[in-house]
Amino acid sequence: MKSLLAGTSFEGRIFWTSVLLLYAEIFAIRWIGIEVSFMRAFPNLILLVILVGASLGLGSPEKYMSPKWALLCASAVLLLGLVFAAPMKLYELSFHLEQANLIAGMVASSAVLLAILASLLVLSTSMGAKLGKEISLLPGLKGYSMNLLGNIFGVFVFMLISYFHMPPFIWISILGIITWFSTRFKHCIALTVVLAGLSLVTTMNSHWSPYSKLDVLPLSSAEDSILGKGNYVLNSNNHYFHFAVRSLGLKSKEEKEKLEQESKNSPQLATLNRYFQWLKLPFQNSQEFNRVLVLGGGSGNDVSFALQNNAKFVDVVEIDPIIASFGRNLHPEKPYNDPRVRLHVEDARTFLRYANGKYDLIEFAYLDPGTTLHTASFLRVDNFVYTVESIRSALDHLDTNGLGVISFATGPNSLVTRRLYQAIKTAQGGKPPLGVVSDEWDSVMFFFGPAADKMDLARMDLGPLRPWPSAKDITDSRPASDDWPFLYLDFNSNGFLLYAAVLFAAVLMPVLILRRSDDGGPISGSTWGNMFFLGQAFMLVETKSITQLSLLFGATWIVTSIVTLVVLCFAFFANWLAMKRKGDAVWPFYLAILFALLLDYFFQIPTNSSLPFFVLAALAAIINCLPIFFGGLIFSTCFRKANSPSACLSANLLGVAIGGLTENLCIVTGIKCLVLVALLLYAMSYLALLIGSQSKMASK
Repeated sequence: MKSLLAGTSFEGRIFWTSVLLLYAEIFAIRWIGIEVSFMRAFPNLILLVILVGASLGLGSPEKYMSPKWALLCASAVLLLGLVFAAPMKLYELSFHLEQANLIAGMVASSAVLLAILASLLVLSTSMGAKLGKEISLLPGLKGYSMNLLGNIFGVFVFMLISYFHMPPFIWISILGIITWFSTRFKHCIALTVVLAGLSLVTTMNSHWSPYSKLDVLPLSSAEDSILGKGNYVLNSNNHYFHFAVRSLGLKSKEEKEKLEQESKNSPQLATLNRYFQWLKLPFQNSQEFNRVLVLGGGSGNDVSFALQNNAKFVDVVEIDPIIASFGRNLHPEKPYNDPRVRLHVEDARTFLRYANGKYDLIEFAYLDPGTTLHTASFLRVDNFVYTVESIRSALDHLDTNGLGVISFATGPNSLVTRRLYQAIKTAQGGKPPLGVVSDEWDSVMFFFGPAADKMDLARMDLGPLRPWPSAKDITDSRPASDDWPFLYLDFNSNGFLLYAAVLFAAVLMPVLILRRSDDGGPISGSTWGNMFFLGQAFMLVETKSITQLSLLFGATWIVTSIVTLVVLCFAFFANWLAMKRKGDAVWPFYLAILFALLLDYFFQIPTNSSLPFFVLAALAAIINCLPIFFGGLIFSTCFRKANSPSACLSANLLGVAIGGLTENLCIVTGIKCLVLVALLLYAMSYLALLIGSQSKMASK
């Protein structure tokens, strides 16, 4: 055990190299997505590049452990270190095809993208080569067991980082320690200290939640301003997210006149004035909202406004614990400390699933992931809050005269606006919601539920707002559902071509250029195909599970880590059983996979449930991940007989990389159909085994 933890044995070196590979992978995905924001337009790209690099290194360990490659690794570490730790403001770069300085922006963004991906490819190839060299010196399953243990430990460490909201200088420090255990390079300690120190200086004022990097920027105002002191803007991942301000109900004529006068000389106050006009819209009804539910409370503006309008009880749901703490401690009115308010730090769908009460008003308060999207993007963002099923659940929690409200930062011509309209209309059995939009401010508000039937927009003080849709507005779109939760997805042809070109260059080109093409490889073509398809199916089921289980927990880094941890534990247990069993037959496991996938296909996470949360969570996790267990038994049984363990892992990891691309099929087919795709991939792996068996019999 001591030699394992110290990394002085074969098992220890495999363990720490596996920890390094998995930890560095998650590290890169999280931080690069923050500091280089346009990378979020290429889903799974960083993961795919790292997996391709690891596959290349595992396939040819000697080739990627040369002094020349070591020099490339040193250059890659220095470049990525600057990206991580230096204030380079790379988040200002973009691939927006509509920007004015298109050529300059595209060139700069492409150069940064190429440098980052090339560096990640070099480093992951080097780590894969080191892992391949060590794993070939141990019996196959024992080495693979150490590899899985290292992966589990790496995920667990990053899960703790997310749970305790640790800042990046700790991420870097832990990465340096893991690197030292894996490589014993003395200079890595000095480099770690430098990079951690730089990171500490550049991010010392930021907050790191399980969601994102958060920065609080005070809003300045004059001493005698009606707005007062203590207001702030909250940035998420270096971009504007929302602001927290003292609530101005403007019930008196004097308040209104003072704000109008101050707004003439202050663009900031003019913006806030429009915002307050927006917040008061639901309260223009004559009815009283005694019980209010706010989904996505943020720092607390909507809650503060509800309290000012005589709400007697407010439930507020905010998934981000750091932002929730701002509502208690930083907001100028600290609305979450009011005795009438009950704060729930959890996912909105989870709250709706288990809530028992009825509400007079339910507000979806600009509840979104904080990602600014543009028409050139081909980005899929899973958001289960705005699906048909979610809105139906909200309708179930409205009182007999209750009102539902959805606000969103999209204008009248946005696909998202149309998608929201269709989702509400579908949830209400074909009855459309009432809507108002701001052409100037690019925002929309929809009213639905029993009270919406009695609203008359013509009698409301809409100011610069107008009813939507008008006769000229387009409303057709595909509504988001729990099986297709892609509220933001826009199939812009230019964005799709850009996305496809980047993926080809980043994933397939390295394989074509760097991979050796000698026919007499260490494993047969049928073995290679079996390992490849098993890896592809594994990754497809894992990423599908992460997407689907976020319906239960929300899409945070903690949730992603937990699901990945469960998947790896299933794989480790399967490997342990394969080490114990004596037979080589795998066909019973393929039958078990068929059963497990069909069970997954027909299982639905309920919109409302009386089951205890942890019981439902455990049941959903087991059903989603069970195919991975049986797939692991197949992989380990075949891996045990392999002549070259590193070559088998190389083929498997390349399949894992392509599986990350395959998962994007759900943007067309829906999430559930991925189960059928996984079934096809497992069938392909079985076909490869049959072909290999027939070839052996023919050769005899």
